[in-house]
Amino acid sequence: MKTLRWAARALLRAPLRAALLVGVLGVSIGLALIMITVDGAFDERLDEIQSEVGTTLTVQPAGSFGGGFILRGGFGPGAGGGPNAPNAGDTADGADTDADAGQATLTDEAAEAIASIEHVTDYARTITALYSGDELVAGTVERPGNSPFAGNLPEGGRPILILVTGTDDPTELSSLGVQNAEITSGRTFEVDEGEANVAVIGEGLAEANGLVVGDTFSVNEAEVEVVGIYTSGTQFGDNAMFLPLDTARALFDREGEVDAISVRVDTAENVSATAEAIRETLGEDVADVTTQEATFDAISAPLADAADSSRIGMIAALIASAAIILFSVAIVARQRIKEIGILKAIGASNWHVVGQMTLETAFVAVIAAVIGALATFPLAQTVANGLVSDPTIQVGGFGRPGGGAAVQAVDGPGSNLLGEVDVAVSPEVFGYALAIALGLALVATLIPAWYVGRVKPAEVLRYE
Repeated sequence: MKTLRWAARALLRAPLRAALLVGVLGVSIGLALIMITVDGAFDERLDEIQSEVGTTLTVQPAGSFGGGFILRGGFGPGAGGGPNAPNAGDTADGADTDADAGQATLTDEAAEAIASIEHVTDYARTITALYSGDELVAGTVERPGNSPFAGNLPEGGRPILILVTGTDDPTELSSLGVQNAEITSGRTFEVDEGEANVAVIGEGLAEANGLVVGDTFSVNEAEVEVVGIYTSGTQFGDNAMFLPLDTARALFDREGEVDAISVRVDTAENVSATAEAIRETLGEDVADVTTQEATFDAISAPLADAADSSRIGMIAALIASAAIILFSVAIVARQRIKEIGILKAIGASNWHVVGQMTLETAFVAVIAAVIGALATFPLAQTVANGLVSDPTIQVGGFGRPGGGAAVQAVDGPGSNLLGEVDVAVSPEVFGYALAIALGLALVATLIPAWYVGRVKPAEVLRYE
């Protein structure tokens, strides 16, 4: 207790110096705590992105680009299979070939085979087709005035193809030009509506035809009810519609066919092995299997760079804190050689003197750490936002996300897959602060211990 009182009095003898030391050290410790907190938030967000993106792979008919309508019907009603279509006679287990259109497809048997593979937790099937009726009016691609390609579009824009996607996963409406669709009116269809004539349509298609939730329209002579309207943030994506898989199969005479299968794997570490197992099960001449590792790398690159910067900042801040406290303690010990000599002359041991100076340093470090911890709460989110270079990233390609493995920067609602990094500062930051303060105090004992061991009371008092 007496040592504590001596340490407190020593600090009060030079309050300005103590305040300056607390301020400078508080800034360094605060920066270190902010970087520790931000780094934890970055790691958590990376794990979330990996769970959302990195555990999915896409299975498509070999060479089909993942869109059954592209080679099946070309880009307009009545178009043929095209010169790149597979030969009508090419068939294999789990695959089927449309003899009329020359377009290879997968089958439900392929999906069942995939489901039996180890580490596969779920899958979703889709087919795609072009609307060829006369009742719906297609939206148009508007001429952007600042685009170098604006001159290629006629006045008033060019009509957009109406893409129809059948899916058995109504919670994830994804197709060519559509990722992360957001329902703006109504709802998506339910799982138990697998054969119902219901549809979720894009805003562009709804506006062009004056459709609202509850209206009906015709698809291949069948009346389909609009149960929801979505936005994708793109003109092409908003000119499409989603139907239950079995409904789309019946309307387009494609029973048992599958254009793409989105497969969910239990962990990101098992994605590559699962993709290889699917290739072996179905055959590489039947199906193309693409993972989203490139997508994950593209999305997470800014966050990974920010995490590296936060770790470098944390290390630099801790080194700066140690340097500051060592330098200040060295100066104080040098200035107090006479006091140290007197204490030793009246019977104080080396450890007693070192303990007093260590307690002084600990007082300063703890107060600075508390200040730094309090500063972490309002500043951590701002620092995280400043570190993250957050472009809007979207996966391009055909079919479901991952098809084609094209990654590009785009603008618009729903295009930002990186998302915001929410930094939640927990009370644990005070535990980190205390640990840093005590660590600095222990490091700082090296200086007074070295000085005290060298001081000889007789030499100090000889000149008094």
